[in-house]
Amino acid sequence: MSRVFLYAYDKQNLGDDLFIHTICKRYPKTKFYLWSDKENKEKLRRIKNLSVVDERGAFVRTLKKIRPSLVARYKRSLQRKSKAVVYIGGSIFMEYADWQSSINWWGYLAQNFPMHCIGCNWGPYKTEGYLEGMSKVFEKMQDVSFRDSYSYDTFSKVRTVRIAPDILFSYPIPQSELQEKTLFVSLINCGKRGEGDHVQLNVFEEDYLSNLSALLTGYLQNGYAITLASFSKLEGDEEAISMLRQKMGIPDTDVRVKNVFYDGTNEEEVLSAISASESVIATRFHAAILAIAAEKPVLPIVYSDKTLHVLEDIGFSGKVLDLRKGDAITFEEAQENFRTMTLPNAKYLAQESQKHFEKLDKILK
Repeated sequence: MSRVFLYAYDKQNLGDDLFIHTICKRYPKTKFYLWSDKENKEKLRRIKNLSVVDERGAFVRTLKKIRPSLVARYKRSLQRKSKAVVYIGGSIFMEYADWQSSINWWGYLAQNFPMHCIGCNWGPYKTEGYLEGMSKVFEKMQDVSFRDSYSYDTFSKVRTVRIAPDILFSYPIPQSELQEKTLFVSLINCGKRGEGDHVQLNVFEEDYLSNLSALLTGYLQNGYAITLASFSKLEGDEEAISMLRQKMGIPDTDVRVKNVFYDGTNEEEVLSAISASESVIATRFHAAILAIAAEKPVLPIVYSDKTLHVLEDIGFSGKVLDLRKGDAITFEEAQENFRTMTLPNAKYLAQESQKHFEKLDKILK
């Protein structure tokens, strides 16, 4: 059985967890190793060809007691025995204050292992030194597969760089019976979000919640049922839902509005709620992607240029609200937008998105 050492954002975020499910399912005869923690070891146990190494588990603790350096040696041994070291993720190349350390870390992986980065985007960044340093690192990697033209164009002269639509355009969405006059809404917590060290979103929180409250109140007044979805507890989505309910004066007992909280195990419940909905309001990046995959009219509320880049690439025809600009929309305007928008070709996007795996297919299939 082939081995792959896998890197991913492992904090029970729906989009990133679906990345893990996707790659493991695609290569059932490959054994994947993910260096993570006890919680992920338990919650990802369902994936039979994934072995989660608990970095604080008994085995690693024993190695550390014998000699601290043995932990790093054990990790390196797993990587060296792997046919590929893969980082599957989206915003994995944001610039942080200590960007030189990021270059060193990526450079170490690229220099020592067959390194593949798939499904990612570049930035945001502001320092030319970071751009130039990462460009040299990408040259040493086996494969860098971006999900948007902005990222690809930035490094188009680098021989290892490719482009394909977001991986989750091809994720199989459960077929649920359509429930008329239902709205699926994903939120973010502005107080816990930021684009690297560039834009802190907490200053936009009041306008974001007020505008969303007014819009959803309009939906309730017109007889709609609403599902409020959290994609990540750690990043504060559940808190954002609580704040929105309070602003709207909607208690948890109000049957018109229900919560769906992703907990690391119930991805099918969240996806089924999207599938059953009439339309989607998506602040989460992957809520918009999954809505398009499910062929649902969607109103994206963007908080990062990464969403704008992807929507531009696929020729998205509907309205897009920018949280950072305080954009607002009425119930009537939102409904008109849903009625008149032309949905992107979901089947084409699903087919094209699988090109992220072209290089790995040659190694693992």
